[in-house]
Parts: sequence; C-alpha cells; structure tokens
Amino acid sequence: MNVLTLLGGGLLGLGVLGSLHAGTNNFYVPTFRGEPGAQAGYWEDFTIPFGSIGNLPNFGTGINAMLTQTAPGAIITGGAAGNIYNMQNASAFTVNYSSSLPVRTVVLQTRTIGTELAYDSIRLNYGFEGGSLPADRVELDRSPFGGGGGPQGFFVSSAWEWDLSSLNVGTFSITFNAAEPSLSFDAMTLDTQLVPEPSTWALLGMGGFAVLFASRYRRHHTTGR
Repeated sequence: MNVLTLLGGGLLGLGVLGSLHAGTNNFYVPTFRGEPGAQAGYWEDFTIPFGSIGNLPNFGTGINAMLTQTAPGAIITGGAAGNIYNMQNASAFTVNYSSSLPVRTVVLQTRTIGTELAYDSIRLNYGFEGGSLPADRVELDRSPFGGGGGPQGFFVSSAWEWDLSSLNVGTFSITFNAAEPSLSFDAMTLDTQLVPEPSTWALLGMGGFAVLFASRYRRHHTTGR
C-alpha cells in the first residue's frame, strides 16, 4: 500500500523525503543478542542505491552480510550516505548472509518511510534445491509524518523471525520488495544465532564438570577437618 501522498509534484516530494530520517527505529533486541554464537548487523547510512556491490553493515558483531537493491532508478537521499529512495520503480532488496556454522535463528527488522514493503513478498531462501520460507510479520511501530500541504505518510518498523534449527543451513538470502514506487528504505538490522560446534558443547560440559568437582572437593575437605 502506498501511504505517501506527494503533493506539488515529484521533485517537491523527493526534496522533502531527502530530509526525512526516522529519529528512532523502535527495533527490539532479540533475546539471544550478546550471547555466544550470536551475530548482529545494523544498517542505517546506505551508500550504494543500486547494483550488485551492495551495502555492508554500518555496525556489527562478526556478521558476514550485505544488502543490495536491484531495481533501477534508486538514489541515496541526503548526500553520500542516507536512505535508499526509488521514485521511479518499486525497490527490490536482497540480504545475503554466510556463516561457517549452521544458523538456528534469524531475525530481520526494517524501517521504511512513505510507501511500504509488499509484506507478502518476503522470503528466506536457502540450499541448492531452492528452499524458501515465508515468515509472519510483526509491526513494531507506525508513526505518521507530514501533512499541511506537504508529503504525508508513515514511518513503519517491522520484524520477521525464522527458526532454521532443523535445516543445517549456514548460507541464505532474504528477499523482499516495495509495494509500489517511492519507498524510502531507512534502516535494517539482521540478527543470527548460530548452532555451536560439538567441541563447544564439549568444553561447556567439561567446564560444568570442573565446577561440580571443585565444589564437591571443597565440601569434602571442609567437613573432614
């Protein structure tokens, strides 16, 4: 659904949209973020509006991921770094991710301005046989902007989550599209939780055994005096 009303022509709308940037994304923190095996990437200042080169995260913790937008006509608003805005065409996004370990959980969050995403278009794609998974969308925030003779619409934050624990997947892509032209893509986060290597579980088990043994040893020698 295109909830952006461009009044006074496309150039006016483009100029105003170039100055719009969400003050807060209202993204949530997944419960596993910060734990061993958790990775996170945060995109807010994009530099590549179109093509295969793509945008790496502005901030991240050990994540190997890139966002690309493949519909022609897109620009970066606000100068060298800003939002990806496409007045001519409906934007098409791909997030490529790779890890040497299988992924257990994936959480994607996006922030858009004006035109919204085609929410039924989002898919997580994996494997050589073309596996593809949809996900239920959770709306995190919807804040109005504009009016008074200028562009008006909504800042919208959304989240999706996938459980990949049964798939043994370490590489995947997430694809999604704008519902119509004039979407301004403001921000995105990608969180993944990896399945630990067997050696990691062994070390954790040994650590727990060592703690238990030390506790019993101290208790035995304390009561034996």
